[in-house]
Amino acid sequence: MMVARQMIRLILPPLFLRVIGCRAEESNEELYRRTVNGWRSRGSYRPWDEYTAELLARWQTADPSHRNRLGIVGGFEEGILAIEKATVARGEGQNVERDRALSKLYCAYGKTLLDLNAAECHQLALDPHTLLIGIETVSRDDEPSAFLCGENAENALRNAASLDATNALAAELLESVTGRESAHERKPKEFVAELFDSFADTFDEKLVKDLGYAVPKLVGDAAKALRPNYGAVLDAGCGTGLAGTYLKPLVSDAMIGVDASQKMLDIAAKCTTRKGCGLKESQVIDDGVKEVPLYDDLLVLDLEEMTLKNTLANVKSRDVVGFDLIVAADVLVYFGSLSNLLQTFSQISTPGAGLIFSTELATTEEAPLGWRLLPSGRFAHTKQHATEAGSGAGYELVSYREIVPRMERG
Repeated sequence: MMVARQMIRLILPPLFLRVIGCRAEESNEELYRRTVNGWRSRGSYRPWDEYTAELLARWQTADPSHRNRLGIVGGFEEGILAIEKATVARGEGQNVERDRALSKLYCAYGKTLLDLNAAECHQLALDPHTLLIGIETVSRDDEPSAFLCGENAENALRNAASLDATNALAAELLESVTGRESAHERKPKEFVAELFDSFADTFDEKLVKDLGYAVPKLVGDAAKALRPNYGAVLDAGCGTGLAGTYLKPLVSDAMIGVDASQKMLDIAAKCTTRKGCGLKESQVIDDGVKEVPLYDDLLVLDLEEMTLKNTLANVKSRDVVGFDLIVAADVLVYFGSLSNLLQTFSQISTPGAGLIFSTELATTEEAPLGWRLLPSGRFAHTKQHATEAGSGAGYELVSYREIVPRMERG
């Protein structure tokens, strides 16, 4: 009997290990179905976190020469598609738990795409069910290349970073791919310039007429409420001059417009106190106002590179030693952290100067860093970050208002 018991003790552990090891034999498709069932029954996105972790673990041990690697990539694609489809079908808005789970999926998808060799990438591109963008340019006879997977990896990592600003791996991988600093800091000035150059000609009509753009007038009203008159005013990120129309009546010395887009400034240069810059041909703000150019100077500059010397170089009045008011209407959405920019504003302002700006609002849960890159490509900021960045630059909060800037979705 003693021998039998000893034999049982020796046999039971291997049997137990085989039972636990059964899960490892679960196929990618079975894992997917179990995840979807768990997601639906639990009403939580936690099963997707577990799904992503399991697929990544399989990826780490997969043989690069084995077709199963592409099956794992396909698993990430299936997960992304399932959540994205459900979000659209439900008409679901902001959901932090969903966005974080989706961010992990996009990040893992981007990582695996970067790891694929040329032959694997070519094979994946030939799969009609893949989520890769640009597969219509690939044929079976093409020389295998990993270029398309690299391009799609960058796109996936940008999605991951925009969905969850705390996804450090996504930010790290994206930085390694693009060679730039964190995607959460700000949009490259070249990107902003190219973006606005591309639709400068239709900018006013689309914003004012189609989207009911309200920010320029709200900025003008806020400036008038803050002070009835200003010596020098800086319209930072002035674009085609929509805000300038409402600011000009308050300016006694000079109004300077700065923007990254030359094409936008070319349009603003045609504006006067009576025409252009969002005004209808028959519309005049004040019949008694003499028709003069809206801006005294227009400069192509990066906002974080502004100084008193380069912004006031062409101002003739010796009374102007800085700006009494700086306005940034719908501009800060292209910056992550606002600290550096507001410090720049402070350095070119006179003592007691005003600062008026708009941002897109995020909650602290949505943007734990204080700012978050949105799927639209713009940044949203928390009230706390905006006010702390302002205080750090020497400003005091005088007024705060939540508004609807435009009607993008009717």
